[in-house]
Amino acid sequence: MNINLDELVFEPVLPAQAEDIEELTKALRAYNHGQLWDNVKKPVGCFIRDLQGKLVAGLFAFDSWGWCSIELVWVDEAYRGNDLATSMLQKIEQYAIDEGISRLKLETGSFQALDFYKKQGYEVYAELEDYPVGATNYYLRKLLHTRHP
Repeated sequence: MNINLDELVFEPVLPAQAEDIEELTKALRAYNHGQLWDNVKKPVGCFIRDLQGKLVAGLFAFDSWGWCSIELVWVDEAYRGNDLATSMLQKIEQYAIDEGISRLKLETGSFQALDFYKKQGYEVYAELEDYPVGATNYYLRKLLHTRHP
């Protein structure tokens, strides 16, 4: 398709607006679904609260494209060292197994919990040096053994 660039408006780089991001996301997802299959990005999580209801630890992930993508893992400093993160990872891994998902992925920084994730069986498959500046970002995955019907 030949286009006339004079008929397009290139907007300057500005802070992104929510409606622009939503429109872009819908367009990209429509393309991806046309290439692969319709995917529902299902949010899942595991949260730990004290008796007053205050969040002391949490894990948030997406069940998407046959993977469980762990986006956030956090434990309040006062509660660290009590295997809360280990327990949450085990729960999300059991969720994945129950859903027939055998692949998990996450990322962490050199200033965060790389050794912890390695101890949990996650392996580094890529790293990005100097992101953020002065640190390294690690991309990890774990393959699970799932039941097959």
